[in-house]
Amino acid sequence: MADYFYGVIGYEDIKKELNIIIDMMNNTQMYEDMGASLEKGIILEGNPGTGKTTMANCLIKATDRKCFVCRKKASDGKFVDEIVKTFEEAKKNAPSIVFLDDIDKFAEKGGNDFDDNDPEEFVTIQSCIDEVKDESVFIIATANKIRKLPKSLLRPGRLGKCLYVRLPKPNESEKIIEHYLSKTRMGTDLDALSISKLLYGETCATLENVIARAASKAVFNRKETVAMGDIVSACLDLVFESPEYDKKPSADTLRRIAYHEAGHAVVGELLIPGSVGIASIRMSSSDTLGFVRYCREDDECNTLEYYENLIKTSLAGKAATEVVYGEADLGANKDLHSAFDRAIKIADDFCTYGFSNWIEDDTTSFSGENRNRTMALIMEQQYQATKKLLIDNREILDAMADALISKTTLVYSDIQKLVMGKE
Repeated sequence: MADYFYGVIGYEDIKKELNIIIDMMNNTQMYEDMGASLEKGIILEGNPGTGKTTMANCLIKATDRKCFVCRKKASDGKFVDEIVKTFEEAKKNAPSIVFLDDIDKFAEKGGNDFDDNDPEEFVTIQSCIDEVKDESVFIIATANKIRKLPKSLLRPGRLGKCLYVRLPKPNESEKIIEHYLSKTRMGTDLDALSISKLLYGETCATLENVIARAASKAVFNRKETVAMGDIVSACLDLVFESPEYDKKPSADTLRRIAYHEAGHAVVGELLIPGSVGIASIRMSSSDTLGFVRYCREDDECNTLEYYENLIKTSLAGKAATEVVYGEADLGANKDLHSAFDRAIKIADDFCTYGFSNWIEDDTTSFSGENRNRTMALIMEQQYQATKKLLIDNREILDAMADALISKTTLVYSDIQKLVMGKE
């Protein structure tokens, strides 16, 4: 079978589903003879920049059908007429395709904001789909938020099949990055794995944009090739909103920040190897000093040890400050909230320390106090364990802090060398 999705890297599960639809449209009689029928329409849902429109266009090009595209361009009261006209043209030119791009933006308010009074645009689409139900007209739609659409539009016979276009998985991100890097003049220090860790959880569009920005930076600085530093700089600008400022904290403040972030990076990498994608002491546009980004599939790990490791990682910045300076870290409020959120799960949701901490249906002050005492116990235990881990690995902590002060930002490969001793 032809590769209709050449250039769409990864997403094999989604491409398989779309290939079946393409084959059904291109070989309709074969499927009808077997008793199979083509769904009237599908909808691709996902975050902006994940490639929904690209996949829809690949499907359209893979058929011999004429396509009629409908996008909302203005709220001028004439859009309903445009929807009707689009379906009428598709019916006249059947077999055909109607492409409803960003369908969740067709109405000023989403369908779920109404009871039995759906927006006129959605009612019109439903009516138009019903009117072409006996015609060879296939409907494909894209949406960022499918919850904005009325359920009546999403039932079988209308847009009955929904495919969720997720963010790229780590292995997919690496292949996508390699694809875009191949279009540049690559420097010898470029590392697709480190870049994919750096951009963990970002859309395909962001991956492309970061590499394009890096290439622009390289040209502006009259470099012969794109270097890793250009990628990091572009990523800091676009993803972390952390451009280089002339304003810099004092040397003492910078070293404290370095130890705080080094604590997160060291503990995170020791407990969950391969999980730290970037550590930086750059100032963000919100005046936040320093950050660490992790690459981990939290929803795939539901063990007590894993949740305890997450708590330790959250507390590691505060712990590092205490280990090195012997004083409390007053900049760890966000970290503490993150740690306590995990402690609540351990104490309440999982009942790890006994069923007496379950308070979902019990709002008495006694049950709340009991749970809070348990959470405090969990936090204290994990904090002491975190400090011991940093003391036992003080040499790595010092090396990480020194490297942050020297380079400002460390990527995956830098962190691996420091923590794991890899060359």
